[in-house]
Parts: sequence; structure tokens; C-alpha cells
Amino acid sequence: MIGNSIIRIAAAAAGALLIGAGCTARLDPAVEAGGEAIGFSAGSALLRDDATKAPLESRTTFGVFAFYQPGTPGAPGAWNGSRTPDFMFNVPVYYDGSAYTYSPVRFWPARQNTLSFWAYCPYEENPDFIRSGRSEAYTSTTPGVPDIRFSVSDGTVDLMTSDILKSLTSAVGTVQFTFHHALSLIDIRVNKQDPESKFTVKLKSVRLDGLYLTGKLNNSSGWGSLADDGSFTVFSGNKVLAETPSYDALDGVMLIPQNLEREDAKLRVEFSLTPVGGGTERTAASEVLLSEVFEDSSAVWEKNKHYTLTLTIAPDDPIAFSVEWSDWGDVYNWHITS
Repeated sequence: MIGNSIIRIAAAAAGALLIGAGCTARLDPAVEAGGEAIGFSAGSALLRDDATKAPLESRTTFGVFAFYQPGTPGAPGAWNGSRTPDFMFNVPVYYDGSAYTYSPVRFWPARQNTLSFWAYCPYEENPDFIRSGRSEAYTSTTPGVPDIRFSVSDGTVDLMTSDILKSLTSAVGTVQFTFHHALSLIDIRVNKQDPESKFTVKLKSVRLDGLYLTGKLNNSSGWGSLADDGSFTVFSGNKVLAETPSYDALDGVMLIPQNLEREDAKLRVEFSLTPVGGGTERTAASEVLLSEVFEDSSAVWEKNKHYTLTLTIAPDDPIAFSVEWSDWGDVYNWHITS
């Protein structure tokens, strides 16, 4: 998406969103009688389209962590890296199409005691979280926010993480999460250039070789520990291509941000040519370094960037390519309300 896409949704009444009110987590004695419940609300999609502002898909869940910070009158509890997420640990918040619910319900502590929040999306019951900068598993007694170990599977997971919301009380009214895309979105468009319409051109496959498909995301420093050098197939089939200026868009894929300056990082395109009016179908393949394809963008895929790669196949010429890139809908805003 070009530029920032900031969506602010008015908070719904918390009472309509809460379930399981008989259970609480680390309830401060000062709020046991009539304390304010923490509710959740949201209202925007994990947008993939440059123009459409679709609603958040129903049956979406994100995970929330909350860090309790005790204070004293005149000295409210403050966030620091030693705080642990024992107030809320990977609590799933579920959207059913009309309301956001979670259980058990949590309540705001007394005013001098504060909460800090962090969240990620989509929710995983057993996420591969590790202690920041370490190798041991992240638990409810681990300080700070976790690193996320992530592996690309089919390229459809839109991994997002929020900023840390520090030292909040119920006085804030609406607590707003800001989520950021952690991956790079790669869209590919393809067409043929055959002015005299002598050939039928069919796209057979588009493959990205030599990619890092596994990495570790740190909330502050970004991606590291990249590994699993492998291939990713963007398209496999038998697509008849349209003539310029029409384009066929392939399904976009979300991949780990990385430097493409490697000899084994390549774009491989396989296609076939068949003379119009009859003749033998001939299959051909073209391969080019990804560092050359994305040279204009410094041969790097960056976090939260949307890249559009255009491929033009001409029967008698090499495949031509061009790349455009922009911010990928920079942030999305969600809400915790009381």
C-alpha cells in the first residue's frame, strides 16, 4: 500500500464484548469490588489491496500479552525490560464477525498499578517464542517481549506485531494497539508482448530459488538468524497470458525480509510457446539473479514493504522485468477498551 493506512475504530461498549466474568487474572485487591474490565474491539482488515478497506475477516484471532507493574501513590508502576507477562500470557482474542471476545476476563488494577501490553497476529496456541536475544523458551515468567521464530510455509501468513504500550491505567479510556507488518509482500504480474499475435504463450511456473525461509524476529532490531536456504514456488499451472497492456496477476506471497545479493538467489520462469493456427508447443525457461531483478530497490526486501514485479514474455526476446515498491499499509490500529 502506498503511504500509511491508519484506521481508527470507535470503541464498542466493553460489556457487550466480555465473557466469563467469573474468572480473573492477578486481580488487584483494590478492584475486586466493581473494578473496570478490560475489553477488546477492532474493525479493520489485514489489508492486501491498495484501494479496498475491507472489514476484518470473521474468525480472526490475535494474541495479547500484558505486564503488571505495581506502584505506590504518587509513583505509578513503570515499564522496564524486566517486567514479565504474567497478567495476560498469549490470550486469544477472537472476532466472530460482530464482536471480539476472550476468556477469562481481566480487570484493570488500582490506579497506581499499571499494565503494559504487546500483541501479535495471527494467534498461535503454541507459538515458537523465545527469550529476546537468548535461546531458551519464552514463558509467563520471562522478562520483556519475545523473539518470534518464523518459517514460511505457503506464503499466506500475514505476520504482524504491535508496539509496546507502556504503563497504562484505566484512565486511558481506549488502549490502542498499532500493528506493523513483519514480512515483505511480493506481488507478481505477467503478460506477453506479441504484437502480431503469432503465438499462444502459457505460463507454466514462477519460482524463487535460494531464499531464506526461516528467521527470528526481534521486536526492536528486526529479522536475524536467517536460514533454510530453499525454493519457493509462486505459481505452477498452465495460464494463457494476455497481451500488453493487460496483465495477469498471480497470488501475492508474504516472505521474510532479506538481502538478495547471493549467487543462488534467482528468479526462474518457465513458459511455453505455441504458434497460432497449429504447431508444436515449445517449452522454455528463463533464469535471472534476484539481485538484478530487485536492483532498483537495492536488492533488498524490507519489512513492511510491498513489491510489485512485472514480467513481460516476448516470443523472440528475453523476459523483461520491472519492479515498483511502496509501504505496505504501514500500520493498523486495534483497540482495548474499558
